[in-house]
Amino acid sequence: MVTSKVDELKEMITGIQSKKEARRCTYKDFMACKPATYNGEIDPIECQRWIANMEGVFIRSHCDKEDQVMFATGQLTRRAKDWWDSYSKEIRENRVQTLTWQEFKQPFVKYHCPQSAVDRIQEDFLRLRQKDESVNEITNTFLDQLKFCEEIVGTERKKIIRYHGMLKAEIREFITPSKCGTLDEIIDLARDREIEIRRQDERGEKRQVEKGSTQGSSKKPKMHDQGKKEVSKGGFPRCKTCGKPHSGECLLGRKGCYNCGQEGHPYYNCPNPKRVCYNCNESGHVKAECPKLKQGVKKEGKKEEPTKAKGRMFQISTEEARAHPNVVSGIKEESSNQSGSQAKDGKGKATC
Repeated sequence: MVTSKVDELKEMITGIQSKKEARRCTYKDFMACKPATYNGEIDPIECQRWIANMEGVFIRSHCDKEDQVMFATGQLTRRAKDWWDSYSKEIRENRVQTLTWQEFKQPFVKYHCPQSAVDRIQEDFLRLRQKDESVNEITNTFLDQLKFCEEIVGTERKKIIRYHGMLKAEIREFITPSKCGTLDEIIDLARDREIEIRRQDERGEKRQVEKGSTQGSSKKPKMHDQGKKEVSKGGFPRCKTCGKPHSGECLLGRKGCYNCGQEGHPYYNCPNPKRVCYNCNESGHVKAECPKLKQGVKKEGKKEEPTKAKGRMFQISTEEARAHPNVVSGIKEESSNQSGSQAKDGKGKATC
């Protein structure tokens, strides 16, 4: 009995499999998998997305190879539909019925993915930089463009370096690309760093760093002002041609000797050097022999020192002291702490 039951189950399984094999995928089964539509944008990324979506629907719906082109072209709209109508007329109806999916993709990709559009994607890939986008947003853009840049970043190491170079500085400086073995590892590190930055911002730590940076930047104008003061001490304006402070005509780019104007020797080997004073900018003498500088030194040496205040003493006689109402007379004792204003001397005079 057990053997007979097993044989019956085998027959049932075989019958079910044969029915599945005999049943062909219909257009209703194909549409039940919700295939995407394509309206004909000249965009390699969107074109490749539609092709990948169709191939996934073929697998899920068990679509037969003979029906793949007919079912997929039913999802073309607008300009893509116009292209298919024109192309099907060109190859004739009999060829359309036998056209395989691989044979359909070649002219389809050639029209909707021109080389000029691919070149533009490669240029954008090399200039790609993270600005206000999140890590997930910039990563999706990176992966979409990466499909057309295999010639530029063909190895995993080049992909890691390119991804690290496009990240923000606040994320990039905490990631070491040499420690990452795959592209997925560096993407995960960038996401973790972004989460940490968000937490710091919520705790207020990021605002403190920004406050410290503004204080540091406020010192730069002071240094800039000091530089301006030092330049102004020379007395000459800054030349717009060479950027250095000097007077007279700028000799930048002039051929020959700066002194005599002849070619064949530099100014420091000039046979007829001109003696120019760096103080008064006049020829005929050097700064050490400048008369204006010597006159200034002489004037500084003749400066008189300010007179110091001297004490004064008034001497009057005893009779004048007694007659004057503002004089207090008396005898000064050595042991007394009281200060007297008058003392007798041997000649009978008093000092105040």
